[in-house]
Amino acid sequence: MCDCICISVYFESYTQGVKLHYVENGDPSKPLMVFVHGFPEFWFSWRYQLKEFAKDYWVVAVDMRGYGESDKPKDLSAYEVPEMVKDIKELVTALGRKKFTLVAHDWGAVICWDFLAQHMDMLDKYIFMDAPSRSVAHKLMMSTKEQFKMSWYIFFFKMPKLPEFFVRLNDLKMFEASFGKCCTTEEVEAFKYTFAKKGALTPPINYYRANFTVNAKRNVRPPKDIPHVPGLYLLGEDDRFISKATGPLLQKQFNNLEFKIVGGAGHFVQQDKPDLVNKIMREFLSKK
Repeated sequence: MCDCICISVYFESYTQGVKLHYVENGDPSKPLMVFVHGFPEFWFSWRYQLKEFAKDYWVVAVDMRGYGESDKPKDLSAYEVPEMVKDIKELVTALGRKKFTLVAHDWGAVICWDFLAQHMDMLDKYIFMDAPSRSVAHKLMMSTKEQFKMSWYIFFFKMPKLPEFFVRLNDLKMFEASFGKCCTTEEVEAFKYTFAKKGALTPPINYYRANFTVNAKRNVRPPKDIPHVPGLYLLGEDDRFISKATGPLLQKQFNNLEFKIVGGAGHFVQQDKPDLVNKIMREFLSKK
């Protein structure tokens, strides 16, 4: 389990009308590092990084809207990517910072590529894992059989009711399949406990229903007239959902972006190989 000493906090966005839960660790006088999780996760996915980087940063891991102890709006449009981009901006503003380091995984990364394109001036550096920008994902899905096949689950999660039924089967056994290789039995139970709560499944699945539509807007392109902040894109060597072709395409879209494959890791890279991921992150963050 998480043996770091974290404080649980709630933040209410007055313009968004959504209460977000986050945990924090480290010294608030140090530089801010914000962690944004993916599906099907919550702040707990960053337990190894919260412990490691609290030595040098004020670390904050948020439960995205619809997840964990954060609010769960019922309106499907509340889960469109631009709404979550606003959540992150308002959270950082409420924390009293104008600049920070952003770390994101899976759906968190999908959202944060948009954040990067729109608010690059707020970032010192960024590290995104196991998910490309929406425009790169769309390009690969439409042009290659590999990514199209790897993305089969997207079409399943867009169906009504059936995905929730599937996830609940056999005492949420999907979480054992997803995290059994990288988590202890106790840690898997933490995921199952969180998603077993009433109303806990539909909001996360609504991320797929709200965004992967024919008329969905692709992410905003980053500005060309300003220097791009340093970035790092990590992809698990054995990721079954994201093609390695995403790396070079993202490097064409975002200047100053490093791309590294994490050997022996699957999709949940920061939990599969936490020591290696932390080492790679430190090496990147130490560069001037």
